[in-house]
Amino acid sequence: MASLTKNPNVNAWVDEMIALTKPDNVVWIDGSDEQIQALRDEALSTGEMIEMNQDEYPGCLYHRTLPNDVARVEDRTFICSKNKEDAGPTNNWCDPKEMYAKLTPMLSHIQWALSVLLWLR
Repeated sequence: MASLTKNPNVNAWVDEMIALTKPDNVVWIDGSDEQIQALRDEALSTGEMIEMNQDEYPGCLYHRTLPNDVARVEDRTFICSKNKEDAGPTNNWCDPKEMYAKLTPMLSHIQWALSVLLWLR
């Protein structure tokens, strides 16, 4: 995969995320007008975005989240830090190593991870 950055830390992180999530495709977002238009066209063709009244709102698209896209769930939201005190009195806490061990095996089974989009400009 061709990278748009020479930053070894970014490239290492991207490689790690690819290994964990196993996406079908990885797209580096370059910010070009052509690529932005292609992404808009794709979103319009799938119904993900709707073109607004161009007389009143030129160049504007409307996007809604999916009805089954839910906000965070309190009992599954954790602050992961070395010190439990860092999470504060009202947050769930977990040691980062424990959480990595718990979540990493789950990542390889994510079916919706078809694309990893990275904005680097």
